[in-house]
Amino acid sequence: MADFRVQSFEAVDKYILVVQLAWAYVEQRLAQERSAQINSYGDIIRLHRDQHAIDWLSGAIDMAIETGNADLVLQRFLRLEIPVS
Repeated sequence: MADFRVQSFEAVDKYILVVQLAWAYVEQRLAQERSAQINSYGDIIRLHRDQHAIDWLSGAIDMAIETGNADLVLQRFLRLEIPVS
């Protein structure tokens, strides 16, 4: 709790709310997707990260195919300041 001494009450309250919402999401996904392969909170978190990575990479690949411009893809998905050629 010493780390919160310099934070306002509102900031700590918002942080706690976000943590509780995130955990409620994990609890809900575990209840919905419990199986032989998914039986712990860690499994759900890894599954969520993997699904997010797949969506992100698929979007980058699709944009690269559509535009044919790697610099645009890097700007969009990595937020790099690359001059567009």
